[in-house]
Amino acid sequence: MKKIILFCAAIVAAMSSNAQKVMTADEAYNAAIALTAGDTLTNDNGVVEIVEVTAYVTDGLNGTIDANGQQTFWVGATKDETTKTLQVYKCDMPKDAAAVSKGDKVKITGKLMHFRNASGSTDCAELVKAAAEILEQVKVKSDTLSDLSICELIEEGESLNAGEYSTDFFELTAVIDSLSYTNAAKKQQTFFFYCEDNNKTLQAYNAEIQGDEMFAVGDEVKVLGKITNYQKKQIEFETPKAWLVKKAEQPAAQKVTIAEAVKIGMELAQGSIDQKNTYIVEGYIAEIATAYNTQYNNISFYMTDAENGEERNFEVYRGSYPTDELKEGDKVFVQGQLQHYYKAGSEDGTTAETDVVELINGTITLTDPTTAVETLRGDAVRAQKIVDNGVIYIINNGVRYNVLGAQVK
Repeated sequence: MKKIILFCAAIVAAMSSNAQKVMTADEAYNAAIALTAGDTLTNDNGVVEIVEVTAYVTDGLNGTIDANGQQTFWVGATKDETTKTLQVYKCDMPKDAAAVSKGDKVKITGKLMHFRNASGSTDCAELVKAAAEILEQVKVKSDTLSDLSICELIEEGESLNAGEYSTDFFELTAVIDSLSYTNAAKKQQTFFFYCEDNNKTLQAYNAEIQGDEMFAVGDEVKVLGKITNYQKKQIEFETPKAWLVKKAEQPAAQKVTIAEAVKIGMELAQGSIDQKNTYIVEGYIAEIATAYNTQYNNISFYMTDAENGEERNFEVYRGSYPTDELKEGDKVFVQGQLQHYYKAGSEDGTTAETDVVELINGTITLTDPTTAVETLRGDAVRAQKIVDNGVIYIINNGVRYNVLGAQVK
């Protein structure tokens, strides 16, 4: 009997040892990318492998755990890895744990797969159906938190070597001078603060917005994070967290035609952005420039005033839209800033040099955002979609949600 028990215990131990495959972050990345898109890692018998990976968080995305106790984030062999990173998609987080952020060390157990978005333009390695164990979590201690002005932070950053990070965390409350990038789907923005003393700027790069409202030029915000000297060219907060302190009163958006938008844009210096004004541009999609990106929920296309117009001198660049349904010929309204953008011609001379006016940081709607009210019907859901100041909201049973499904107060 004793021998039988020992034999059974040996079998159980052997099964447990084979239950999951331990990999480094790099090994997991290589194994996933080697798979055909959509496939998961399986063993020789075709059984899906459960993989265990210990790694560092490289991007905490929105830095929050959702109502289901899950968070999506990226991990790599080091906290500063930029190429061989794995997305941990809707990972089950430990009960009562704080959301993970860049630099945290975690152990992830899940299924490894190769994901490719609908447009086929983005490949990534993913861990899905995963659970996390937090091994080390970066904490901001009061004795490592420094509070400096914009100009002082720039000087502090310039004392660092290229690519080096500060040891201390810095907290800054200041007004946004300009905005270069908005990703509503990931709740990230890149914006700048301005130092009048030396005419230099401090960048908040891919700031993780804490809250549902995206920032605008003139808003007073609080930013917390480490700073770096990027290639000895730009001093920046690297993927910091950011909070809205005070919303600036924004001028009413000006509704213009394509022709009027092009004229306004061409009056700007080449490469300049009109950060002080917001425009609502009405027109038709003439040509899709870059297919819809399901990861970032944006699309680029050329617009014309006429339904069959042929001009290609006005482009909506990475306009935000919640679904992949836009097509050529659709009439749309896009709200954002105008930029005088210069496109160089091809070296062989087949494509001429052109000036193009772009609408950036844009939100796309199918109805006029100044008056839009749209009713959505589904098999089991009846909701109302409204557009308030160019932002899409869904109202269901009297509760307002953003396009990501988060409740908005």
